[in-house]
Amino acid sequence: MSARRDLGLNDLVKFWQLITCYRHRSELWALRLAMQVPFLAMLPIAFIVIFWWCIAPLPVVLPIILLLENLGQFGGIVLAILAMPALLVLVLVAPWFFGWYGIAASLMFGRSTAARAREKALAEAIQGYRAKTVAAGSV
Repeated sequence: MSARRDLGLNDLVKFWQLITCYRHRSELWALRLAMQVPFLAMLPIAFIVIFWWCIAPLPVVLPIILLLENLGQFGGIVLAILAMPALLVLVLVAPWFFGWYGIAASLMFGRSTAARAREKALAEAIQGYRAKTVAAGSV
């Protein structure tokens, strides 16, 4: 009975954790590539940021926008209301975004302390996710 009451939220949390793990893996890949070629550090980091914040949400966001635009004035009002939380998300994501570009700039100027710390944090997060999935029995 409790499985029916959670309304699939447990599955949604697992799916979000899987997406986060893939995001962390791609960020770790970009960071390691940026550390190998510090002069071009902005390129792999920019690629990953653009992918996760512009390309990955398109299958969800684009149909919503297209449907709302075709609803006339009501769709415009709903789209304007949905734009307010979207701006809040941008404000909340800004430290993450500029943190990555700060790391890329520091790599370009020869400092790798922040990059090494982020690399360690990402590796620990990925290991934590793997340990959690192995403990749950869903390898």
